[in-house]
Amino acid sequence: MLKIATVFSGIGAIEHALKRIGIEHEIVFASDNGEVNIFKKNIGTNFIDIKNELDRLKKIIKEIDIKVESDYEYLTDLDQHLNRINYKVVELQNQCNNTTLDVNYILNEIEDEKVKKEIEKIYKKYDSFTNIEDVDKVLILGLIEKSNKKMFKQVSVNTDINTKLVLKEVKEVIVQLNMLDEKIETLHIHSELRKIEDYTEKKKYVDNLYKGKEKSNFVKQSYFANYDITDERFHWNVSFIDGAQYTNKVDLFVGGSPCQSFSMVGKQRGLGDTRGTLFYEYARLVKEIQPKVFIYENVKAVLSNDGGKTWNTMSQIFDDLGYQWKLMVLNSKDYGVAQNRERIFVVGFRNDLELVKPFEEPEKVQLNKKMKDYLLDNVSGKYYLNSKGVAFVTDNKNLQKKWTQIDGDIQLCQKKNQQFNWHGDFVFVEENKNMDKTMHDLEKYFLSEKVEKYVLSSGTKNFYSKPKIDLEVARPLLTTMHKMHRAGVDNYVTTEGRIRKLTPRECLRLMGFCDSFKIVVSDTQIYQQAGNSIVVDVLIAIVNKIIESLPNIIEGKGYNYKSTINNNVNKTNRNKQLKLVAFDRE
Repeated sequence: MLKIATVFSGIGAIEHALKRIGIEHEIVFASDNGEVNIFKKNIGTNFIDIKNELDRLKKIIKEIDIKVESDYEYLTDLDQHLNRINYKVVELQNQCNNTTLDVNYILNEIEDEKVKKEIEKIYKKYDSFTNIEDVDKVLILGLIEKSNKKMFKQVSVNTDINTKLVLKEVKEVIVQLNMLDEKIETLHIHSELRKIEDYTEKKKYVDNLYKGKEKSNFVKQSYFANYDITDERFHWNVSFIDGAQYTNKVDLFVGGSPCQSFSMVGKQRGLGDTRGTLFYEYARLVKEIQPKVFIYENVKAVLSNDGGKTWNTMSQIFDDLGYQWKLMVLNSKDYGVAQNRERIFVVGFRNDLELVKPFEEPEKVQLNKKMKDYLLDNVSGKYYLNSKGVAFVTDNKNLQKKWTQIDGDIQLCQKKNQQFNWHGDFVFVEENKNMDKTMHDLEKYFLSEKVEKYVLSSGTKNFYSKPKIDLEVARPLLTTMHKMHRAGVDNYVTTEGRIRKLTPRECLRLMGFCDSFKIVVSDTQIYQQAGNSIVVDVLIAIVNKIIESLPNIIEGKGYNYKSTINNNVNKTNRNKQLKLVAFDRE
């Protein structure tokens, strides 16, 4: 049986792909924190919070027990970064030095209650007005400047500080602290995990960090509702997975990561250069688990990010993992899905495996589906836009933007439901003129001719070319609507000519998920989960090509190995590969 493992697992695109192909498989482990962040601290925009966070992180660094040389180098980098932030804070103090401010007078005179509350948040950090740090005085001046220009001139006569610049620099310091916080806390947890030998106990330690957060991980809820997995095989945080427990137990390892720059260290230490990024964690697990094959996915922008430096670093790391790999840029519209979604995919085969044939990029297929093929016949009225929503979508300034395009052939599926700020995920529905109007609760809004010429085009640049209804986009409701109305279901819009949002089910269809996929979370969550997923049909195409090169992966056994290990790999990797071959043949 094929054994798979996934990180940044989302709603299980590879699992669903294997299900659609009909390949029996076992999930060795999956991991996704569902955007639950246990590290982010609520650092207020004030000097006291910044100083307290600096002191806290310095204390943690001193407590970290380093046992590994690479950890020591990384900790040194983090400590230096923290010192740079501290130096910046000192600069801010000097810049704001000798600022005078009568806070008591300001609180008595200011009329803007919102600004008053913000000022109170700052001064309550102190035991008296006289102890307020100069940086916070400038921040208070900045609040007054935005609210009351006249008062600002009165209270700032003795200072020429640029309050906007100080605020900008303070916010940048907070961003840097939040970033460092996660890295330092993660390293500290690693040092604690090294004291635990048993893998089960290690997992208990990590799970306890997320105790009470279970209901917030909506991704996990969707995953567990649709796939055969237990808590013992689900990891909250990819950074805390010890890949050694899964060495040679995984045939196919799949994952992706956000597009991140590797600019913090840049000392050409190979994988260490990406330390603190999610790509590092993915590559680390490939190195530790040694799966037969891996699939890595990311946005196309990673190739050009940071002037190409990001991809150069990533490609060097792929070279060092002991795999022969191939980079592909694939668009879902070329693999049977009416969605324009380009992503990079890296497919790697372990160097010691004998392939039946070289791995090749999947052949493109004819796109036979139109947008109408993904639309539901009966849609709840809550997905139709009222006049405010229609006004936003059809506003001329929004229509000029590429992301508001409504396309008859290819539809963009938005990552998140943003009510009236959806990027291209509206459809126009021409409904049966003879049907009864059953919408009672929603505001009625009929499209005018002016609106029609915008909305009903099929993806042209400025939406003017086809002022008449495009039936590839506008799909009439079927006669089942009558049956539902007779059954008492009356919250479906049956008015003629309306704009609506894509439903969660339609978004899932556009990502290649069958209607058997269970939706167990809110619309907002499933929109985001669908948008973050890999397109299933693209994975199906990739998996089929993997099988052509390595047919035995279907059974997860009987692999053929090269008689001689590639001499181009270094001695350490070569010895590791020899051990893996012996392990496989036992």
